[in-house]
Amino acid sequence: MFAPSNFPTPRELRIAIADDHPVIRHAAAAAFAQIPGMHIAASVASGAELLEALHSGAWDLIVTDLLMPSEQIEGDGVHLVRRLKRLHPGIPIMVFTMVRNRDIVRELDQIGIAGIVTKSESIGVFMEAVLDVAVHRQQYRSAGVRDILRGPHATMPEPVVRPSLTAREFEVIRLYGAGLSLTEIAARLHRSISTVATQKSKAMRKLGIETNAEMIRFVQANRLIQ
Repeated sequence: MFAPSNFPTPRELRIAIADDHPVIRHAAAAAFAQIPGMHIAASVASGAELLEALHSGAWDLIVTDLLMPSEQIEGDGVHLVRRLKRLHPGIPIMVFTMVRNRDIVRELDQIGIAGIVTKSESIGVFMEAVLDVAVHRQQYRSAGVRDILRGPHATMPEPVVRPSLTAREFEVIRLYGAGLSLTEIAARLHRSISTVATQKSKAMRKLGIETNAEMIRFVQANRLIQ
């Protein structure tokens, strides 16, 4: 059984955690409090807030969700993680997420994210990942993540009926669900960012979807990305 207090850190580690659900941040804070030397110096609710917090001080670990609302950054997710790696190459990043899409998880693995854990796993698994990544500087892939990387998972929801979307709207939400930002989608489809944003908004209205997280779940449920 994992006992956090048995694993003190050699010095105080400054940690930044980003998740739009307060209960997740509070649970993480309680878990970190069990390990001497672990200090959450920033607890934020969006990718934009995380980037702002990282401007000040030295950091030892970034823990972030993938599906967070943000008006400042287009398409949190993989786009945010890539930006974090580019701006803060020396800080290990751990992704703690409900996303189970194999393409997205594989991309996180391939770009060298230090730790990946699914939210379906225990807080003990989460803290083991933190220690491996922040203290031992080792890469960590939880059992759930390894299962996803090995092949199609059995927990994918059944496809739902999709209202009629235009071909262009369909392509925009498919690419957005795959982790591309609006800017990246516009470049790939040779459209303006405003056009892509409008097509995304129209598709969301037709689908009755209100948040980016819901849209990504819709894309996964309908197997729009393989």
